[in-house]
Amino acid sequence: MKGFRLDGLLRVRRAQEERTASVLAARTARLRDSEALRSRAMRELAAFGEPGTTLEALRAVAAARASSEAMLAELRLAGARLEDEVDEARLALGEARRRVRTLERLEQAHRSAEQEAELKHEQNRLDEIASGRVARGEED
Repeated sequence: MKGFRLDGLLRVRRAQEERTASVLAARTARLRDSEALRSRAMRELAAFGEPGTTLEALRAVAAARASSEAMLAELRLAGARLEDEVDEARLALGEARRRVRTLERLEQAHRSAEQEAELKHEQNRLDEIASGRVARGEED
């Protein structure tokens, strides 16, 4: 049996698929961490209770709230970027899987053709043996 000529390419494509799957997993983890951080920031922002009664206390609460809101806006923006990266990684993984499946189908077709050729060759040999016996009068 001959080897599948595209076997090396298939190994490379499988490695690419594994690499893109790990990129997707890493990006998904980063997105999950970002969402957890944003949720925590929102809880902290909501935790600002009643402001104090002095002018300094009011200014401190206002500054902390403004700072928290700015941080929350940055986290939302970072989260949106991470979602885009996750979507991009999903598309790349889908493409990598498609390329691997295409080569796997070619490999299966190659193996089937080789097996069929091998069986045909074996059948021809059996037919030659049987026809030689018949010619010599050596039937079962």
